[in-house]
Amino acid sequence: MELNEKFNWLFSKMGIENLYPPQKEAINKIMEGKSIIVSMPTASGKTLIAYSAIIRALHLGMKALYVVPLRALAMEKYDELSELLGNEYKVILSMGDYDSTSSELKKADVVVAVYEKIDSVLRHDPDYLYSIGVMVVDEIHMLQDEGRGPTLEMVLTRMKFIKNGAQLVALSATIKNYKEIADWLGADYVYSDFRPVQLRIGIYHDGILEFQDGDIEFIKEDKNRIGNLVRRSLENGGQVLIFVNRRSYAESLSEKLREITKLYKDNFEIPGSIDEEKNIYDEKIIENISHGVCFHHAGLSNTQRKYVEKLFKDRKIKCLVATPTLAAGVNLPARTVIVRDITRYSQDGSVQIPAFEIKQMLGRAGRPKYDQFGEGIIVSKKGYINIESILDLEDITSRLGNFTALRIHILGVVSSGIVNDEEDLVKFFQNTFLYYRGYSDLESLIRDTLSFLEDEELVTTFRGLRATKFGKLVSDLYLDPITGILFKNSLSQPYADIYSLYVISSAGEMVPLISREEDITFPDHPGFKDMNADAYKTALMLNDWANEEEINEIINKYGIGPGDLHMRVEIADWLLYSYSRIAYLLNSPNSLQIELLWKRIKYGIRTELLELVSLTGIGRVRARILYNHGYRTIEDIASSDPEKIAKIPGIGEKTSRSIVKEAKMIKMRKKNI
Repeated sequence: MELNEKFNWLFSKMGIENLYPPQKEAINKIMEGKSIIVSMPTASGKTLIAYSAIIRALHLGMKALYVVPLRALAMEKYDELSELLGNEYKVILSMGDYDSTSSELKKADVVVAVYEKIDSVLRHDPDYLYSIGVMVVDEIHMLQDEGRGPTLEMVLTRMKFIKNGAQLVALSATIKNYKEIADWLGADYVYSDFRPVQLRIGIYHDGILEFQDGDIEFIKEDKNRIGNLVRRSLENGGQVLIFVNRRSYAESLSEKLREITKLYKDNFEIPGSIDEEKNIYDEKIIENISHGVCFHHAGLSNTQRKYVEKLFKDRKIKCLVATPTLAAGVNLPARTVIVRDITRYSQDGSVQIPAFEIKQMLGRAGRPKYDQFGEGIIVSKKGYINIESILDLEDITSRLGNFTALRIHILGVVSSGIVNDEEDLVKFFQNTFLYYRGYSDLESLIRDTLSFLEDEELVTTFRGLRATKFGKLVSDLYLDPITGILFKNSLSQPYADIYSLYVISSAGEMVPLISREEDITFPDHPGFKDMNADAYKTALMLNDWANEEEINEIINKYGIGPGDLHMRVEIADWLLYSYSRIAYLLNSPNSLQIELLWKRIKYGIRTELLELVSLTGIGRVRARILYNHGYRTIEDIASSDPEKIAKIPGIGEKTSRSIVKEAKMIKMRKKNI
């Protein structure tokens, strides 16, 4: 198939009949082999541009890499690309296992990955980029993000430094200094404010809705302030997406809007529960969706979030109240977007949400193929405010210029072996956006950082600049050097599960629980001399998880949501694995116990269930059920009748047949060894 035919096939598969002018411009430049920065509004067709670049690379016999900031986005893009290309090309998703190599990635035609995963891979194998024909970077404005910005900048800097010749296609919603970013990357650019669905932006205040185009509507405020705004959209067959700045506000407003949304709801089958391990949010979600409304925030489990998102996409939920994290996540447009809160709470008190984030929220307004226009409405509680002042964008800047970011990434560069001395290292960092924007103290900051890393025995300058075994492992595990040092120093203490959990909860990578004014009594253990109450509370929560406390009990005890719990468990899984690897490297007598604790945290189980959870489809709940019914080993499962296991509550016929078959295969493999 010729390339033009492949493009036509792609357009047909995506339901595209005609290209928009900026899409034509971008695809023409891609066809010429140019790297480009694409700055276009949300829902203006950037995905088609990215997929066209991938099709071109595959047609030329090259591989493609698609990198995104968030796991939810990665899964969405993986699903789309698998559906488009899966019959002809191998598409894989890569997000975790930061210390894994690039061997699996090299077998794929298309790799979808998060920024951190690719940065980690390039530490192990800097030459991986030579196997790539095109790299698509989604959300390049994330350079501005304090957390992920330095990582993205390092991935792009590595690409510049090694000069692998790959095409770069970087996508963003509207950014102010797109020309500057394009110049830094040696790329062309396509800028457009075109949207296929017209966006009308307005301010709602004192019962008045004023649009930028001069239209004014008088909509009386109700007891919820915005209830009649919601009613106005639903009456015309639209959906409403509301952004608020707190989880509790999302839940309470969703509940208050039921009286309105129930008048417009569809009838559809509602399940008795959503998660396998039912939790407090199941009942709240089910009650809300039965009224045509729901809430969405990071406290929900992944299963719950996906369920709510699907119902909204399928137009079953008419109104969704969410925190701003949704704006940066999966694609969930609605005819009307209401930004109720334009401030958020921080350590410095209430601060205005940056213009770029508000634009991202408003950009969700207007569903292509469903709506002729979208409405983005900002709610003001202080009378009329000028829209332009709220939406005035600032330049995207570098977040690499601090000691924390530099110590992580300098160790990563040194450990990857692409520099031989301090002079090489400086040359590498002269390719960064930080240096491009005129950062003057780069050399002294590099020198100070190297001195720190050498003092802590993470790097050595003996016979050239290189990482020590300890430094290489810390880098491969994708840890902050400070965390590696913390783990190393803690190994001199006597072992205790709670102390190991306290150590990882003290690491900068962990998001600790807030202890507030609670009266916490620390254990009688020499390692607790620093008395970090937040870390200890987090350790207690993880300990409850590993001892098989029910999710609802943990949620209620610590005042968190299931999503909060699982997020911290995922981080603990990574940190405990890393802790055990460092312990083994340093020949610590605690190595085996830390490794065992890691496996228990991974699954949320006591030691006796470790064998059972190795079976596909058996998690902490089903493993305990099987164990309590006398099935305690793989051997027990393999020698049992599937019909008998199927009768156990919570197992079922499908799972029973599957695990018995798998257990027999494991037994046979062991016999043949």
